[in-house]
Amino acid sequence: GNMQSLTFLDLHNNQLSGSIPDSIGNLQSLGTLYLYNNQLSGSIPYSIGNLQSLTYLLLWNNQLSGSIPDSIGNLQSLLFLYLSGNQLSGSI
Repeated sequence: GNMQSLTFLDLHNNQLSGSIPDSIGNLQSLGTLYLYNNQLSGSIPYSIGNLQSLTYLLLWNNQLSGSIPDSIGNLQSLLFLYLSGNQLSGSI
């Protein structure tokens, strides 16, 4: 299924590797996304800005790189954004 009704996704403290898929932006009802303390790499997908219900985005302690996508500015409900412990670059 496409999990359109999913509101909470907690996969922290695992050994997940690879990149965060662009399809994460299809989870329109997602309010909480915990992916911290894994081995995720690559960039934060631009599509993350589609998650209009997102209030918690915790991506710290991974191996994410590249710049923080401008689309994060679209997340008007966002209360907590934790990105520390990565290799992010560029401007905020």
